[in-house]
Amino acid sequence: MDYFYFFKRNTGILVIGFLLTFFSSLGQTFMISLYVPDLMKEMSLGKSTIGSIYGAATILSSIALAYAGKFADTMDLRKYTIFTLILLSVSSAVTAFSNNIIFVFAGFWGLRLAGQGLLSHISSTAISKLFSKERGSALSITSLGYAAGEMIFPITVGFMILYSGWRFSMAANSIMTLLLIPILFIMMNKTNFHISKSSEGKNNEAQHFSRKELFRDTNFYIIAACSTVIPFIVTGLFFHQGALTQFKDWPVTLLASCMTGYAIARAVFTIAGGRLIDRFSAKVLLPVYLIVFAFALLIVTFFNSPVTAPIYLFLTGAAIGISSPVKTAVLAEYYGTENIGGIRSLFSTLMVLCTAVSPALFGLILDSKMPFSYITGGSFLLVACCIICGYKLSLSDESFADNRI
Repeated sequence: MDYFYFFKRNTGILVIGFLLTFFSSLGQTFMISLYVPDLMKEMSLGKSTIGSIYGAATILSSIALAYAGKFADTMDLRKYTIFTLILLSVSSAVTAFSNNIIFVFAGFWGLRLAGQGLLSHISSTAISKLFSKERGSALSITSLGYAAGEMIFPITVGFMILYSGWRFSMAANSIMTLLLIPILFIMMNKTNFHISKSSEGKNNEAQHFSRKELFRDTNFYIIAACSTVIPFIVTGLFFHQGALTQFKDWPVTLLASCMTGYAIARAVFTIAGGRLIDRFSAKVLLPVYLIVFAFALLIVTFFNSPVTAPIYLFLTGAAIGISSPVKTAVLAEYYGTENIGGIRSLFSTLMVLCTAVSPALFGLILDSKMPFSYITGGSFLLVACCIICGYKLSLSDESFADNRI
């Protein structure tokens, strides 16, 4: 399929999906971490305090996501998106004008729920419902918003914080989000960005299942493990990248300078992953991105040369790029699209919980004076187990009913 022709036929919907994933960066860890040093300094907060506030806000936002995410199946997506953007804007403003940890916590909670959680969720849910045969290609194009955000926001926000201060930068995020609302509202009305029951039935190649039935499926736990293992490990590794560079005796700026390669790899392999989904199915690709990430972990475990750092990040970016469209597409293939919003929100909740746990867990390991190779080596073994389970699932032709507990 010609990507250019496909994009031309569906420009409006794909641009909306891209913008939603792009602005989800405002609630991602890599974005919020840019404000943390100045916030800690101004409010005299220790690392453990700010880490606890962020972790608690992340966990509570994931719990809220499990409830709020299901409304993507029943509520007009245009109104749902507007409410989410308002929450994101208000949360940015609360953080910008906060003067104690209560307001910082409230701001972090809203940023994590609306940004990382709901904007990403709305984009993936809408694309899964609106596309069937070309779902992989559509998800890969809209998922490019993540890579674009990782390339653009750190540079622009970094300069803004340097020259105008962190509060001004966070307030600018709030205003920018408000300005996005009328733009998206107009685009959604022009593209008829909503899900009708008739379109769901026409675009769905699988039976529909509810969230209650989901927990009776044994393969649910395999898909969940394969979907969350990389976010769990990568968040912990990125959060403690200072300790990694110290253990490897690498220059402090080495990993930061290699992030461009990471972002490029993520973008390229996101597109590649989408095309492969349309050709082979998402279920077949489930173990593939895990194999790529396993090689990244082997490299960072056994090699200390600075030359291996960009290879490690490139492979990590490639694995995350492939996984971006696969994780949502496999849910649509296996469980149908009628309740995909509610089902996907459960997976998103598990992912957010994992990203909240791994920095603390890896920190405990490092505080116990264990070498960093224990973390990367143990992570490799965990990924290897998921590869085996994912491979068995990819070969299975059993239906949902065959796997009920």
